[in-house]
Amino acid sequence: MNADPGPVPPSPASTEEPAPLRRLGQLIRFDSGLLRRAIFLQAMQSLSYIPFYAAVGVLIDDILRNEALSTEDRYFWIVIYALANLALWPIHSWFTVRAFARSQEIVRAVTARLRRMLVDKLQSMSLSFFTRRGAGALSNQVTVDLTKVENFLNQIVGGFMVNFTIGAGALAYLFWLNPTLAAITALAVPAQLGIIRAMRKRVATLNQRVQQSGENFSERVVEFIGGMRATKSLGNEDIAAAQLGESIERLRAAGLEASVTMRWVMMLMQFAGEYLGVIVWCVGGYLFLQGSLELGALVAFSALLGFVRGGFNAFFGGYDAWMQARPGFLAILSILDSQEIEGFRTSPRALRPRGELALREVWFRHPGVTEDDTWSLRAIDLHIPKGQRIGLVGETGAGKSTFLDLLMGFYPPTKGEIRYDDRPLAEIGLLNLRRSVAIMGQDAFLWNTTVRENIRFGRPTASDAEVEEAARKAQAHDFIERLDQGYNTLCGERGGRLSGGQRQRLALARVFLRDPAIVILDEPTSALDVETEARLQTDLDALCRGRTTFIVAHRLSTLRGVDRVLVFHQGRIVEDGPVSELLARPDSHYARLHALQFSAGSPTA
Repeated sequence: MNADPGPVPPSPASTEEPAPLRRLGQLIRFDSGLLRRAIFLQAMQSLSYIPFYAAVGVLIDDILRNEALSTEDRYFWIVIYALANLALWPIHSWFTVRAFARSQEIVRAVTARLRRMLVDKLQSMSLSFFTRRGAGALSNQVTVDLTKVENFLNQIVGGFMVNFTIGAGALAYLFWLNPTLAAITALAVPAQLGIIRAMRKRVATLNQRVQQSGENFSERVVEFIGGMRATKSLGNEDIAAAQLGESIERLRAAGLEASVTMRWVMMLMQFAGEYLGVIVWCVGGYLFLQGSLELGALVAFSALLGFVRGGFNAFFGGYDAWMQARPGFLAILSILDSQEIEGFRTSPRALRPRGELALREVWFRHPGVTEDDTWSLRAIDLHIPKGQRIGLVGETGAGKSTFLDLLMGFYPPTKGEIRYDDRPLAEIGLLNLRRSVAIMGQDAFLWNTTVRENIRFGRPTASDAEVEEAARKAQAHDFIERLDQGYNTLCGERGGRLSGGQRQRLALARVFLRDPAIVILDEPTSALDVETEARLQTDLDALCRGRTTFIVAHRLSTLRGVDRVLVFHQGRIVEDGPVSELLARPDSHYARLHALQFSAGSPTA
């Protein structure tokens, strides 16, 4: 339980270049059989395309300019040439479509596998990881960065092999056709590779800046949308828009600089390749005038030279796609390789905690907080019998929520130990623990699905009748029946189509359905009116009977019927006892708080 959550993963910039490509190759090798079929089909697609252009030299030199043939024979062979091309097209088309289908299978399989790996990894990450990384950056990596990786895979798997095979086949034919011109063509390769080597670091830096600007923009968008209610209530729409505008401008500037720089690189490489066409025509023209090269061969050579350039351009296009995808893929790898995972997630036995808890000299500070900073919890030494109902009281920031986070295993104690039924968490297992707990917080979270499924999330195997019974216990059935589609009504994103009180009652119904051993109620009735709260309190009493229950409350009327109250102050439990005992001590924190709330005759004061 005292294990550190793990080191912060290294910066993407610190990762060596071969590593991400090797990791991507490992993902592709899962579909090695499919990859071999795709490569074969793409090679056949390429080879079936070369004859269309190679035969141009035959048409010019052996048919059109062949004076040994009569005009009628020339007409005949022109028709044969046309029919041969026509017969070749269905073969080429079949290979093209089949190669495309296989390459798309690979790209989509790899992308889906990578998405699944990310989801599985994120499910196992500690709460501190999400707090540190933020929803905006993570959503950017799961969506935008993965799309860039998918684009790179499409470029490589979908087009590179075709263009490379055509280029290699065309180059081999060119060496057979005229070794001198072919050798001149090959001179472009070292020049183009030299340009890439010279500009690699500059391009990588600019794309890393685009990556960081994209993450910043995603974070701003999440805040912009999530804080819209507060923004409008304060009338600060112009300020929020200006802040988002700054992120947009940084993203625009970074993207523009990276794109223009990469375009210059591509233009330099294009010049090195394209100018060869001029040299080939000049040298080829000289050889034609010398009588050592036929005109048809020169025309065919020039036509096939375009395929060789296409092979080079495919490589450089893949390089461009990789330089754009690389920063995002490194960010994805930093998630997959992160050690900030929850320990003790599984247990060899299917244990179900009964609800007895013991904290032994527990101290806690949040990850990243230095030794000199304040402890969030200090020297918590506590025993909680099974079935006891406990109220948690204290000012904001006193440690109540942190105390519950530790009980749920969201964080390990910095020092000390928590035991469940006299077993350590390593023996119980996080999944066993959390499946025995039901939580209802101040902000009831709902998924964008139906009312019925939101309640059923508390126990996925529950029947419709059990879902509706839980809704009745939570005083939610009547308002659900009045909705447009009853239990099949969509709740909207984060439950946005329902009022705050309705969302809280649905969350409470989820708790009723779960049948937990431990119940955590964090201001469970804060969004309800006094009359509804009074009706609900009876059902809450029934729910909590026999279960270990923690009730966090600023409104002390919520603590009716608790067996014990823990009063938190600056990370310590300063008072612990029944309500009557704490009220009997006029100088106690609880007595003073009680006097403040009830002195005006209102429990909500």
